[in-house]
Amino acid sequence: MATWGTITLTGGQTWMLWGGGITNHEVFAFTLQSSENNVGAQISNVTVFDSNDVAGNQTSYYVTVQAMGFDPATWALNPVSQGITGNFESNGV
Repeated sequence: MATWGTITLTGGQTWMLWGGGITNHEVFAFTLQSSENNVGAQISNVTVFDSNDVAGNQTSYYVTVQAMGFDPATWALNPVSQGITGNFESNGV
């Protein structure tokens, strides 16, 4: 299990995560610390690498997080540009 530092983003962004003893079989979460009402974080596009030029000879993950707005009238989720603050966490499975 690993926890990365707190980040704040507006809209969406991709991240390369490594270190903290992660393996090639992790489950990721984004722990929200701050967001507006009806705004959450969606994790997608998770790709695992055994090694790459950013994290040589280490397991690493390329992960996208996107702020998503919930419309209670239609139960729809849509990408939004509001800011969210939180951190990535992983649990070995």
